[in-house]
Amino acid sequence: MDESRAYLSDSRPRFRPPSAADLCTPVPCMTADETNEKVLEVFTRHRDLISLPVVEGNRPIGLINRSIFLSQFSKPFRMELYGKKSCIAFMDKEPLVVDASTDIDTLTVKTVEYGEKALTDGFIITRDGLFAGVGNGLQLMRAVADMQVARNRQIMHSIEYASVIQQSLLRSSREALARACPGADLVWEPRDVVGGDFYQFSQDGDGWFATVADCTGHGVPGAFMTLIATSSLSQAIKEHGPRDPAALLGHVNRSVKQMLGQLDGKDGTPGSDDGLDAACFWFEPAHRRLRFAGARLALFVLRPGAEAVEVLDGQRKGVGYVDSEFDFAWNNIDLELPAATLVFITTDGLIDQIGGPRGITFGKKRVRELLLEQAGRTPAEINRALLAALQAWQGEHHRRDDLTFFCFRT
Repeated sequence: MDESRAYLSDSRPRFRPPSAADLCTPVPCMTADETNEKVLEVFTRHRDLISLPVVEGNRPIGLINRSIFLSQFSKPFRMELYGKKSCIAFMDKEPLVVDASTDIDTLTVKTVEYGEKALTDGFIITRDGLFAGVGNGLQLMRAVADMQVARNRQIMHSIEYASVIQQSLLRSSREALARACPGADLVWEPRDVVGGDFYQFSQDGDGWFATVADCTGHGVPGAFMTLIATSSLSQAIKEHGPRDPAALLGHVNRSVKQMLGQLDGKDGTPGSDDGLDAACFWFEPAHRRLRFAGARLALFVLRPGAEAVEVLDGQRKGVGYVDSEFDFAWNNIDLELPAATLVFITTDGLIDQIGGPRGITFGKKRVRELLLEQAGRTPAEINRALLAALQAWQGEHHRRDDLTFFCFRT
């Protein structure tokens, strides 16, 4: 087995993290009363030996670097002058010495603190203060690299599993939407494997409820916030029913603020100011009545034959944030919509995406223009056209945020 990979050996118990013991290579060693001639003999016999330890009573007292030693002995008369003298003449008296039980992370820190010498010469490994062997910088760097790969793989497995959980939680909402409004279409694209956007749909008697929301952050932090927000919203619907979107936003606001300690304009968790922006509505298909409440997210409405898209902006107050008052009351907006009216909601992942020749945001105006251009198409076709337009706009720019938008006809 390649000694640089020794720490991966099956002989190491799986529950023990890699340590200096896994890098320990047995090598010859010298004693203080042995001569430099003997050192030269050992280096000549062991051509792969980088450094030669020196011990006294089996306790390490120094390290002789091969390159430095051979360089010195190549000079005129050095053999005659120093050949019979003690090997300590060319010994580093302060090498890095670590116990075999030292974990790789601690060993790395010590090596960096010790400086370049510990990487080039290597380091002495002991057990209970007695010489056990040596380790070298190349072994250590490979160990650190492979540990990082293993950690990254473990993190990615965890994130991928978190994605499965997140999608499972959202599946029931998709199924509810399919039953309530078969012609509706939803796009949900996390920027990373998991995301901070979520949606929630549910039926109740003569109507159905919808929420599209954007929690603080994206990736894993955003996904954690979605769990808090969806749990709060589900509890609010259970207590108040789904017909008053403004009241539901108020309930979620109070719940999130209490959970995160973000009360009285103060943050109970230093360094965080978390919450969500949301658009919620209750819709009764038989009467085509829609009740909307928004927290920094808008509702787009295009009535049949209209020459412009109406934009009902949400109130400029996010849900659950430090500066969101505990008792803040959102307002409902009631609409009666003719048949075939197009209703559209999006998070800011669409509107705020940077792109185009001047590197500016996609913007609400471009959304309104595209909805008007695609007015005669189905919700699914409209969403596909918006996605294509966004991708063309984004170009070489990075995706800034999670992306969620939703479209249906009355």
